[in-house]
Amino acid sequence: MQPDPKQGEREYFARIGIEGLAHSAAKPFSDDHCAQYLAVMTALFALLESPPRRIVEFGCGVGWLSLYLARRGYDVLGVDISTDAIVQARASRDALTENIRADFIAADYEEFSGAENFDYAIFHDALHHAEDERAALACAFRALKPGGAVITFEPGTGHHDSATSQHAIREFGVHEKDMPPKHIIRLAREIGFKRWLSLPHPHDINRALYRRAYHQAVTPSELVGRRWLSVFRGFRRMFRTRDQGMVILWK
Repeated sequence: MQPDPKQGEREYFARIGIEGLAHSAAKPFSDDHCAQYLAVMTALFALLESPPRRIVEFGCGVGWLSLYLARRGYDVLGVDISTDAIVQARASRDALTENIRADFIAADYEEFSGAENFDYAIFHDALHHAEDERAALACAFRALKPGGAVITFEPGTGHHDSATSQHAIREFGVHEKDMPPKHIIRLAREIGFKRWLSLPHPHDINRALYRRAYHQAVTPSELVGRRWLSVFRGFRRMFRTRDQGMVILWK
């Protein structure tokens, strides 16, 4: 029997244990990347048309982002290959006091069969875990209504070789691919998406401008200098989106 190339993704949430699941379910506030996750949420709420809209989140994990979208008023379906993650996502949903529209299914997003049901499809830190990212994007394309959009927030060039990624590969057997905008857009064009746009990751802009380093300035002139350095860094990141950034694809 051939080994399952997706076994690491299927078993990840089982292997991180009860504490790991609780940490994931409490995101964004439980995590050291809280600022990054909140930046993503702010960008999404700014980009998405107002509810009611239907959203599918592929690779939703324990569903924390899907639940925040549902609490905003969207009708959300979360899809993840890990049964353990989906069990936790449903438990988190059922623990809420609000009446929201959120459902979760355990399925492989490279084989998702929904057809023209959704206004938006989201990959948040998920497409780079795919065995076949082209198949995943093709499923998202089919799932969208005409004119619908895919939004991706993925690590770019260099992610695979980072110490964190290499540790995850050794420890959990998961995929940790580079997933730069230029690669996503090339696949999208082949699949049939009509338009695309690459933007800086919202956290990259935030951390360029809103820096703890301001606290270290001791004179007004030093503060001004640090401010202009921040503006320069933010401006530069606006135009460096081939290798790092978020992507919007329109059907």
